[in-house]
Amino acid sequence: MDIKGEHKSLLLSLGLREEDFLRFDDKNVRYEYDAEKGVRLYDPYYQTSYEEYIGVDGWSAWSTEKDDFMRGILEGLEDDRAKTAVPVEQYRKEVTEALKKKFGGKAEEDS
Repeated sequence: MDIKGEHKSLLLSLGLREEDFLRFDDKNVRYEYDAEKGVRLYDPYYQTSYEEYIGVDGWSAWSTEKDDFMRGILEGLEDDRAKTAVPVEQYRKEVTEALKKKFGGKAEEDS
């Protein structure tokens, strides 16, 4: 699929990488351009590096919309996970105690 130079810069602004342009086959991965709205990506199977939301119709938001819906959800997720994650040692102890309670006798921890 032929991608115009000015459209490439808009597609890159969506978060695509240069190597993603090789995936544009005008069938499973393509784009549309509108003079007012910019570009939008058709990539229903996330075959490119695009990380934002793609609708059920397979299309992303227009580049002028500056959609960061997914980024907003994922931002800080790793920090939150780290705050709520149970340390490995504590998890092993809890599992061992649960096994002892359920089955009685001696339960061995994995080393």
